[in-house]
Amino acid sequence: MLDETLDLLIDEVAKLVPDVVLGAIFLVTGLLTAMLGVATLLGVATVGWSPRFGGVLTAVGALLVVGVVVWWYR
Repeated sequence: MLDETLDLLIDEVAKLVPDVVLGAIFLVTGLLTAMLGVATLLGVATVGWSPRFGGVLTAVGALLVVGVVVWWYR
């Protein structure tokens, strides 16, 4: 029941928002995540996070950016 409701909600949002806008949102999110991850990994951000968490943030941000670029290339 919950799965069907979420599926319907995501489908309706995907129909309303153009692909370019979703790609731009994911691209900006990926760039900000990668930037925060690199800063944490290098110890510049004094937020108290570990370098391992910075590496994970960098990887997630890079995957978001590469995914959007590949999606737009196709």
